[in-house]
Amino acid sequence: MTVDLLAIAAHRDDAELTCAGTLLKARAQGYRTGILDLTAGESGTRGSATLRAEEATRSAELLGLTERRNAALPDAYLQNTDETRRVVVEEIRHFRPRTVILPFPVGRHPDHRIAAELGRDACFLAGLARYNAAGEPWRPFKILYALAYREDPIKPSFVVDITEQFAGKMAAIRCYGSQF
Repeated sequence: MTVDLLAIAAHRDDAELTCAGTLLKARAQGYRTGILDLTAGESGTRGSATLRAEEATRSAELLGLTERRNAALPDAYLQNTDETRRVVVEEIRHFRPRTVILPFPVGRHPDHRIAAELGRDACFLAGLARYNAAGEPWRPFKILYALAYREDPIKPSFVVDITEQFAGKMAAIRCYGSQF
């Protein structure tokens, strides 16, 4: 499995909210795209992990993803530990992405902050030949951060024009009827 662009997100629906338009645009340009949800969203106030899995499957189809996986880490208890890094390293080695999109490392939801740190660390460790995890060593060439959850005004270093993909992004978000 190889994808060109992999979004790593804390919860099912986070990638849709932060970068679904970018994923759609990349796919339209012939790139292979994927999403790794770190948790099943089982601690969320609305819906259930089972329902959110169904919603994520529908969204993945609309987004035309090459693959969407779930790391089954604990929702609302996400941590950057040796154990969780190994899980994410193995997922990165599975996807072999050229570029990874992570949540911005500053924000009010602890899982989003931890997902950014955990993803960044795992991207590095996945490339170490002697790191004790399944899969062949692989390190993404680039890490990008989505600014969608920022609460303070910050100027992005670049913006992706998703005008043509906006309706598709909204359709993917609407798959999560339990959340919105």
